[in-house]
Amino acid sequence: MSSFIIDEKQSKLVVMARSKVHDTKLVWTGVAGSIDADLSNLSATTSDITVDMSTGDAGDWVKNRKLRKELDFDKNPSASFALDSIGDLQHSGDSVSATLKGTLSWRGKTIALSVQTQGTLNESSLVVSGKFDIDMTMLGIKAPKVLMIKINDVVNCEIAIHATR
Repeated sequence: MSSFIIDEKQSKLVVMARSKVHDTKLVWTGVAGSIDADLSNLSATTSDITVDMSTGDAGDWVKNRKLRKELDFDKNPSASFALDSIGDLQHSGDSVSATLKGTLSWRGKTIALSVQTQGTLNESSLVVSGKFDIDMTMLGIKAPKVLMIKINDVVNCEIAIHATR
C-alpha cells in the first residue's frame, strides 16, 4: 500500500452556513495529510487527514473576526478525519466513487460522518471531492449569528482533495 500525500495548495474544505436571509461561505485551505491506498484493494484504504482551522476565510474581515471568535479557532486549531470504512465502491478505469464512513474530531468531540465522494484515481494521483452535512450542535457549537442573522445548526460541506505519490 502506497501513500498519496495531500497537496495543501490544491485541496480545500468549503462550508456553507445557511440562514433564512443570507448564506455565508467559509473556505479552509489547510487540508493536509495522507491517504494510503492499494489500487487492487481499495476497501483497505486508510487516511490521516487534518484541517488547519486557522486558514478559514469567510470573505471579509468582519465575518472572519466574528466567526473566529464564535468558533474559537485559537483554542481548537485543527480538525481531523479518520476513515473507518468504504461502501458503495465503484471503480472503473481512473474513475472512482464511494461512500466514506469515518469520524470527525474537533473541539474535543468526535462525530460520525458519511461522505459521498467521486473522483479519479491512478498510480500517481488521487483527485476526489465529497459532500456531507454537519450539525454544529454535535460539536458543541451554538450556531453563530453573522451580522445579526442566525445561522442554521446544520451546515453543508464540500471537500476537494488533490494528492500525489
